[in-house]
Amino acid sequence: MKLKLFLILYFLTYAIELRSHELWLEAEDFRLNKGSKLIANIKVGENLIGESYPFLKKETEKLFIQSSDKIYNLKQIDGDYPAIQQNINRTGVQYLYYQSNKELLKYDDFDTFLKFTQNYDLSYNDTKREPPSEIYQRFAKMIFGNDFGNFFQSKSNLYFEIINQNNPLKNDVSKLLILLNNKPFKKKKFIVFFKNDDQFIKKKYQTDDNGIANISTKLKGLYLISAVHIEKMNLINKIKYDADYFSKWASLTFNKY
Repeated sequence: MKLKLFLILYFLTYAIELRSHELWLEAEDFRLNKGSKLIANIKVGENLIGESYPFLKKETEKLFIQSSDKIYNLKQIDGDYPAIQQNINRTGVQYLYYQSNKELLKYDDFDTFLKFTQNYDLSYNDTKREPPSEIYQRFAKMIFGNDFGNFFQSKSNLYFEIINQNNPLKNDVSKLLILLNNKPFKKKKFIVFFKNDDQFIKKKYQTDDNGIANISTKLKGLYLISAVHIEKMNLINKIKYDADYFSKWASLTFNKY
């Protein structure tokens, strides 16, 4: 109990330093058989290097797993570290989903906000160079399981989601569909991060008019796909949230063996 309390206080203290960075789900082992236990971290950082966060109920809106025949919600204990600890009672490929609650971020300076928007080639409507405030929300997804040759395409389960159209664990080119509010995330840049024991790669891609893009998944190792959408608050939401912008972050992780 003391350890969990320490972790909660630690991460609440230092979380603001990482909020403009990527969030992703990362399992200790992505290959799991029926009867084994999924141990996964909620990670925040840059270039696939980040801090692992405990499970915090107040920051979590959704946490669930989708198998080929069922979606089931996970009930974690507040303060659990690693964040996700779940016995697996199904075989085959499965998806872990995490959706955060909305959080407020107030930038200390305009240049930090500018760096974030430039990293994802985001456009924004602001002629002032005053430090803005932002509501942000995370939509993370991870592929895990066994028998990766028996792959199934997930449905759209999140407001902002990256969906595989083929099996990235068996194909050298992976076809992706990115949806925002069930509509194609069209003509938008996104980033693919990759690492293994020998190398790190960061590459930008762009979706087409249908929200589709093909990425290289030839190499063996850990992949993180990250997309960001930002929009200026309308007057009603600006008053409601006391923020200038609303950013939404989608991520997908998997490990190719």
